[in-house]
Amino acid sequence: MRQLFIIIVLFLTYSAQAQLKLPKLFADHMVLQRNQPIKVWGWSGPKSKVTLAFNGESQKIKADETGYFEGSLKAQTAGGPYTMTVSDSEGVLTFSDVLVGDVWIAGGQSNMEWQLQWNVNDWEAEVKDSNYPQVRVYKVPNDYSSKPLQDISGGEWLIACDTNSPKFSAVAWFFAKQNHLEKGVPVGVVESHWGGTPAEAWTSIETLTRTTGYEEIADTILHPKKPWTEVEKENEQKDERKWELMRDEAGAVASGAQMVDFDDSNWQKYDLPCNCKMTDLAWLRRDVQLSPDTIQEVELFISNVVQEAFVFFNGELLWSKQWNEDTKPLAINPELVQSGKNVITYRVANSWDNNVYFGRPNEMWLKVNGVKVSLEGNWKYSNDIEPKIPMAVKMFQMPSFLYNAKIAPIGGYTARGVIWYQGESNADKPQYYQELFGNMIGDWRDLWGEDLPFLYVQLANFMKRQEQPVESQWAELREAQTQTLALPNTAMAVTIDIGNADDIHPRNKQDVGKRLWLAAKKVSYGEDVVFSGPVVKSAVKDEGMVKITFDHVGSGLMSKGELKGFALQDSNGDWEWADAEIKGDVVIVSASNVKNPKSVSYAWSDNPEATLYNEEELPAVPFRIEIEE
Repeated sequence: MRQLFIIIVLFLTYSAQAQLKLPKLFADHMVLQRNQPIKVWGWSGPKSKVTLAFNGESQKIKADETGYFEGSLKAQTAGGPYTMTVSDSEGVLTFSDVLVGDVWIAGGQSNMEWQLQWNVNDWEAEVKDSNYPQVRVYKVPNDYSSKPLQDISGGEWLIACDTNSPKFSAVAWFFAKQNHLEKGVPVGVVESHWGGTPAEAWTSIETLTRTTGYEEIADTILHPKKPWTEVEKENEQKDERKWELMRDEAGAVASGAQMVDFDDSNWQKYDLPCNCKMTDLAWLRRDVQLSPDTIQEVELFISNVVQEAFVFFNGELLWSKQWNEDTKPLAINPELVQSGKNVITYRVANSWDNNVYFGRPNEMWLKVNGVKVSLEGNWKYSNDIEPKIPMAVKMFQMPSFLYNAKIAPIGGYTARGVIWYQGESNADKPQYYQELFGNMIGDWRDLWGEDLPFLYVQLANFMKRQEQPVESQWAELREAQTQTLALPNTAMAVTIDIGNADDIHPRNKQDVGKRLWLAAKKVSYGEDVVFSGPVVKSAVKDEGMVKITFDHVGSGLMSKGELKGFALQDSNGDWEWADAEIKGDVVIVSASNVKNPKSVSYAWSDNPEATLYNEEELPAVPFRIEIEE
């Protein structure tokens, strides 16, 4: 019995001592930050001695009573490949092909997540020019947690090549590639983002308890009525079922609702496109009369199919559209065309909020032998063909849950700075964003250092352009982003000119990456470069007009086309479009209907006409400002 007890004790002791591990970010092909002490941490047996060796340097570290250890390598110049070893009395970890260069954390929501292969402008040509083995990317897995995690769940460092690059964040790729080409050093990007996420998800719960507008929800997170583990399990089951139903091609086909002779007499009739309420697994059918004898080619196109869809023609599946794919003209085999009645069928579902959207004016047609036939008008709709979609709480949007799972575990991995693209999911509460965003940056700097450069993208232009000046939550959110520049070591890439009215995911990611890189050259590298477009400095009344001065004019002000986007507010608070003219480094603004203007704005709407730039072709920052007497 005593012998068995000793064996058990020895086994447990050995197991404790055999726990040597580092965070998963430390792996083969990793990039370590140059010219800074490099933090290395991990876990071993309690109070065990750990030896860290890298590029001729060796140091011993003692783990604490929990087994945690933390050390720091001396600052290294760019180079490699090297080998790193970490060992204790029971084992050794070896990491090969390690480079030293510049490391960036790429965070935010879907516009940072957006991959090259998701139809980014000229993405195929870019992939062909992506074989840069000294550029590496690590994708942090999408996990969430109600409490800070010790480590991430997986991932690997991927070397840039035409096989790997299609899955890279496009913004991060264009930024990293420029970094590598201009500085001639290895570059590592740690992608930690998640589409559709608000800034509060990336902020610690402790910080949210003292952030205006988030105190109540933070208290709920800290004191839930039901344990979060139970809530997470229930939601995971609902989410799995949702995606199972949405992508159940066999089930959709088995329903028969795509067949020409399917009885749709009891379906609702909708005049599409419209703002009709369509939910769950939405089936849409439309009859068209055709004659196969005269048809040589047929194409089908309907835009704004949100979000996923199966597309049928006379019962034949033409396309299975997923959420990140653009709608496109679909070629129909003329042999499928029947004499007389033909049926176009869509089965559409939206994982995001269960609201289905379908079509736009002038963007719904069937092209027969090169002649477009409008498909606007009478469609039949039903969501009773298949089971309803179970809607789960989006746990990845919960305050602090992504900070806990995707930031806290990697915090401290020595980096040069952060590039960030987010804000769309906070546009409904712009009044809280400046404080929230600043506090989030503070949380990240608590992990990486208070001087961590934080470079971010301002919201792009999006949605329908308004004929008259109106209030805009997107404009207010942009203003909050501009105000965040008051924090040290921050810079903002303005994208008010490269958005898309119809798509929240504009495909021009090249300019986004380049503008972020210009910001990095200024803030992180200290170079004397023009990194921003014009920023309003003052607005003063001048002989019945308003004279606006700017910082960051670069080589001078310019307009791309007619100078537009300015508005003046009268004494009643009403806004009117204004005429504007560039004179040297100032803009002169006037409006015949506004005799005593109180405020002036520029590019203040969801999707403004924004034509003011500096000569370096960087767009002016949208603004509103009171006019001085």
